[in-house]
Amino acid sequence: MFEANQSSEKKDKCRFEPVVKLIIWCMPSLILLLISILWIGILPNRDSLPSFLAITMTGLIVTRIIFLLRSQSKAGNKAALFIVWIVIFLVVGFFGLFMPRTIHRVIKADAQSRFEADIPHLFLESVSAPIEVGTTESIEYHTVSMSALIFESRSWILLCQYNEDEYERAFASLEERFHFRTEPLGTGYYDDNHVEIVDDPYTVIGNERFRMLDPGDGDISYFYKGCFLIMTNDTKHQIAYIAFSDDDLDMTKSLEELVNEYCGWKYCHL
Repeated sequence: MFEANQSSEKKDKCRFEPVVKLIIWCMPSLILLLISILWIGILPNRDSLPSFLAITMTGLIVTRIIFLLRSQSKAGNKAALFIVWIVIFLVVGFFGLFMPRTIHRVIKADAQSRFEADIPHLFLESVSAPIEVGTTESIEYHTVSMSALIFESRSWILLCQYNEDEYERAFASLEERFHFRTEPLGTGYYDDNHVEIVDDPYTVIGNERFRMLDPGDGDISYFYKGCFLIMTNDTKHQIAYIAFSDDDLDMTKSLEELVNEYCGWKYCHL
């Protein structure tokens, strides 16, 4: 009877052993992925897929190193394999730093002061009036960073929510205090006749209207490398202040593409 119980326990152990090993193998990768998403703020999207693959590989390598340290192999072989896996770990980690990734963070405490402290001073100099949000129901500060290799796009977004009356007051104040661009924007693209394709200095996405401010120096030639926009939404009673910077961006198809793809506005709705 005792032997039968032992045999049954061994069978149960053998049955669950692959599951336990799978959990052990996956645990470091899952922990690293959760840290990347919840703490660092990397968004799980198509652009960030190479980063997540690198993170997963790093976790698997960590698991392999742990198993190696616990193995009963000879000291010499164990040391050699340990060095090999450490080198692989460092190589994967190094190249993982250069993988494309999108990081989105939301800050609600002291949102306006954090926004004004973080954006480059050139934006505050180009804005024709101080940012006065008025009486809001809520206010959020979003940062979006998209990087690939040594290239990085950054945007700083102050999103304000109003009731209907306060929104009307804030909207009227925008019209009085800020100077919006009226000249067409050169996109950097050219047609078959070598004439540059231009775009309006404003765009509408759903109920949201984005308008670009005139820079302090009046130069609008390279708006896609850095600009300041204001979004107004009459339906949801929202106003957003958006600063964008990317010194390596050479062209963009339209202002809508700049707002949604490069400024990362689409991530503010997640």
